[in-house]
Amino acid sequence: MKSEHGAVVPESGVVPMPGWSATFVTEGSGRPCVVLSLRNYHPRSFSARFKSELRCTFLDVRFSAPEATVVPEMPYTVAGAVEDMEAARKAIGLTRFVLVGHSIQGSMALAYALRYPQHVSHVIAICAVPELSPAQAELTQDYWDRNASPERKAAFAVAQEAFAAAAPGLAPADAVSAMIRADAAKRWHDVEYDERPLLAGAPFNMPVLSELFGQPFTLFSGNAQLEPPAFLALGRHDYAAPPTSWDNQRSHFSDLTVAVFERSGHTPQVEEAATFDKLVLDWLGPGVERHAGN
Repeated sequence: MKSEHGAVVPESGVVPMPGWSATFVTEGSGRPCVVLSLRNYHPRSFSARFKSELRCTFLDVRFSAPEATVVPEMPYTVAGAVEDMEAARKAIGLTRFVLVGHSIQGSMALAYALRYPQHVSHVIAICAVPELSPAQAELTQDYWDRNASPERKAAFAVAQEAFAAAAPGLAPADAVSAMIRADAAKRWHDVEYDERPLLAGAPFNMPVLSELFGQPFTLFSGNAQLEPPAFLALGRHDYAAPPTSWDNQRSHFSDLTVAVFERSGHTPQVEEAATFDKLVLDWLGPGVERHAGN
C-alpha cells in the first residue's frame, strides 16, 4: 500500500494515540483496504482469497488495546472511534481505500465514510447496526423472540447456565472468551460453532468496550447521505445485529448493496466464506472505482 508520499505502508506498526497505541498489520495484495480490527481476531476471519485481491491493513480499535483507560470526561463513542481512525490514517499515510468493519466496527466504518468520504472508495459493513439505543435493543430482542427456533433458544439457555456456573472460577481474560462463546446460539448459524481459534489472544478491554456500548449512537440524522458505495453483509441468523435493523435506513445511502447470508449468524465472512468473497469481490469489481449512482 502506498502512502501519501509514495512510500509502501509498513507490514506492521504502531500508531501512538493519547493513552494507548493502535497497532496495525498489513496482509495480502491488491487494492488498498483498511479493516477496523479486534487485534488477532479479524486477520483470521478473512480468507486467503479475500486477501489475494485486497491488501488489508488490519487497524486495531481502542477496545482491543489493553492499556487504554476510561476517561469519564471524554467517553469513548463511535464518533471517537472515527477520529481515532482519521488520526491513524494520517499517521500511516493512507489516502484512499476500501474500508471494512465487522460488528460494531462496521458501524464505525460507516460513520467514518459518512464523516470522511473523500478517503473511502467503498465501505463494507458486516453485521453492523445503525444505532445503539433502546429502540435497537428492542428490535434485537423482538427478532430473537420471533425468529429463533425452540431448539436454538434451548441451546442458548443451556450455554448460559453452564457459563454462569463456570464464570466464578475463570481468569478475567478466559471469562470474556467464555461469555462470548456462551452466546453462540445468537452469534452463529451453527449453534455448536467453536469460536475459540478466532478468539485466541484477542485482547478485549472490557471497561472501554462497556463504555462504548453505554453511549448512544445514531448513524444518520436528518437527511444525511452516505456517498461512497456501501455493501451491507447481514446474517439471517444474526440475533446480535439483526438484518431487519436496516429496513428503515436505506434511503440514507447513495449507492447501497445488501446481501443477507441465509446460513450465517454474526460472522458471514467465516460461516459462508466462499459466498461472501464472491459477492463482495464481484461488487468491488476489477480494481476500477465505482462512483455513487453508477
